[in-house]
Amino acid sequence: METLPPVLAQAIDPDGSQTERTDLLRVRSLFALGYAICMMLTLVLFGVYAILHWQAQQRSLNTRLASNAQLLASATQGRLGQYTVLADALAASLRRNPQLLANPAELEHRLMQARTGMAGTAILRVVDAQGVILGATAALGPAFELRNTPQIWAGLLQARSLGRPVVGPLVRVPALGMWILPQVHFYPAKGQTPAFWIGVGIDREAFNRFWGGLMSRQMGSNRLRQSEAFILVRQDGYVLARWPDVPAAQFTVYYTRPQTGILVRSLQANEGLSGTAFHGVVHSINQERRGYWTRLGPGAPDLAVSVSLPASVLWSDYWRSLAPTAAAALLILATLTLAYVLLQQRMRTEARAINARHEALLSYNGQLRQLADKDYLTALPNRRYLMAQLGRLCDAGEREEALRFAVAILDMDDFKRVNDTRGHTEGDKFLKVLSRRLQQALREGDVIVRLGGDEFAILLQGLTQGRDAMQACQRLVDCARTLVELNPQDAVQVTASLGLALYPEDGTEPEALLRHADQAMYAAKLSGKNLVQRFAPRMEEAVHAQQSAFDLLRQALTEHWLCLHYQPVVGISGREVGRVIGVEALLRIRHPEHGVLAAQSFISALDAPHLARPVGRWVLQQALGQAQFWNAQGLDLRVMVNISTLHFLDSAWLDDLREALAGHPGVRPGQIEIELTESGALRDLDLAAQVMRASVAAGVRVALDDFGQGETTLRYLQRLPTHAIKIDQAFVRDMIDDPRDYAIVAGLLHIATLMGLFTVAEVWKISTP
Repeated sequence: METLPPVLAQAIDPDGSQTERTDLLRVRSLFALGYAICMMLTLVLFGVYAILHWQAQQRSLNTRLASNAQLLASATQGRLGQYTVLADALAASLRRNPQLLANPAELEHRLMQARTGMAGTAILRVVDAQGVILGATAALGPAFELRNTPQIWAGLLQARSLGRPVVGPLVRVPALGMWILPQVHFYPAKGQTPAFWIGVGIDREAFNRFWGGLMSRQMGSNRLRQSEAFILVRQDGYVLARWPDVPAAQFTVYYTRPQTGILVRSLQANEGLSGTAFHGVVHSINQERRGYWTRLGPGAPDLAVSVSLPASVLWSDYWRSLAPTAAAALLILATLTLAYVLLQQRMRTEARAINARHEALLSYNGQLRQLADKDYLTALPNRRYLMAQLGRLCDAGEREEALRFAVAILDMDDFKRVNDTRGHTEGDKFLKVLSRRLQQALREGDVIVRLGGDEFAILLQGLTQGRDAMQACQRLVDCARTLVELNPQDAVQVTASLGLALYPEDGTEPEALLRHADQAMYAAKLSGKNLVQRFAPRMEEAVHAQQSAFDLLRQALTEHWLCLHYQPVVGISGREVGRVIGVEALLRIRHPEHGVLAAQSFISALDAPHLARPVGRWVLQQALGQAQFWNAQGLDLRVMVNISTLHFLDSAWLDDLREALAGHPGVRPGQIEIELTESGALRDLDLAAQVMRASVAAGVRVALDDFGQGETTLRYLQRLPTHAIKIDQAFVRDMIDDPRDYAIVAGLLHIATLMGLFTVAEVWKISTP
């Protein structure tokens, strides 16, 4: 429903229903906002709690996993240490009886005795420093000689240099029909005893029973712990033990090849750490797991013990522990939503009651529409009313072929002068008086509309021929020209230009008729003002040509088609007779299809608001760049640069000029002459004079181009700080044959000489490449 003006609302709504509606809407909005804030706050608090709870669970889990891993590492190191003691005892025996190393039978007997001394020992062997087996408790063959396995041999040599035993990887011994875990110790030469290796083959099943006993004591009945997995792994990725174990069919693949899962990657990426947490996919079972690994203590083999559990179990436990808090949050949200729904229902009931009282105001809609269709200043109909009437007439014209009407646009000439000299209050008074006079000059049935500012539209109906419309429009122009008395001491006379478009010859749609009438009005202004012009197709063509010129120049700027040609300025007097004293930079477009285009094809777009400055900046940079190049070649020429009026009077002009000069230090500012058309300078004489003075202060010269075309040229010449004038080509071209042109040129030269101005006479302009 439309909002009433305050005065009208007070007159027709004494019980204040409109205020009630507004207050109720405000309360509903505030309540909705409060509900949304409470919901968001509850969700945010729950989210924060969930994150903190997750972080606490992670810390607790990592602490427990680290503790388990360290306990298992200590137990494993102790177990492996027992086999180290066995190897050390055997080594001491061999050093006491070094002749055993040369007697395989006695050496094998000694090894058999030592093997029975340690449960879980599957095989013992002694290998010389070159990797050749000297003796073993079982027939192993050449395949088990260390030197025949380069990768393992290299690892043993590295471990020998570090002074610690090497464990693994697991191997299957066909002679025993079992998998063993080898633990190899190196003993250097001592006295008469040469260096040798002792390998202890640990029964894998016995070692796994040892691990299984540790796991059973660790887990108990805890659900999370029952999901844990334990792995004994080497730094290079070989797994030595795992609980729970992999199926027997996967033994060879799993234990005889280095693994590349997240555990091994974490272990290899953190060689300097004794232990850390890890999280990722375990490739052997294709499962995401979280865990912790820790290395065995100093002096022990380069092994690590890992404890991990499935991420899914962790998440399940997390959500189970979070469930009570989530339920409480959902209960709060449900309570808030229920309260919101109940209060909204109550407020909707109240709103229906208020709307029922407000129905009486609907009868005033017609009055409100009438107010909306009126101009606030002159009380004339406005554009909205005009468009509605035009739409109605155009629809009627489709049904009635004989219907004819016209649309005219009337715009005051130089009305800005009234506001500038007498103020806007007097200007408004002038418009009120003028609108009443124009209404009186209309025929019966015609309508005048104020479009805005000093622009009016006239709807002429009931026409029989176009001449009737022209006569009516001429009366309006004559009426607008009459003197308007603002007060007993002051009167104003302002002319008007009017454009006319007839239905259906000049358009059959409201927008087309208004556009064509507006184009005709601008044509009247260009033809001298104080005129009536009827729309002609050439006016639309001119608009399209203007748009085409704008599009062409914009595309040329974007696609880098712009270029400069330089027209020489030749001296005809004094010491410079016959010499080229300067050049004028002429803008051209080098079109990829149409070749070089002269300025006539785009000159009308040079004052377009969105192009004037970009094009002017480009021209400045290019012209100064060329001048700098010439100076470097020893050619000192004055370069004259044409700048559009819009760019010259822009507040950014001086910054653009200083930027161009600063960017070309090889150019003297006095070489550059900025040319501004005389008519452009007269648009705003005071501003133009101010900008000219600032430009001269920057060091450049300023010239007036096309001198002689503007109005009141001589009266304003002395106010403009210019260095030179360029006499318009229209006077120079025919001065030999036309005494009047000769007299004008001679007079201008004399004036310029007396004022100390440099004078250029345009004989021709380059228009082709």
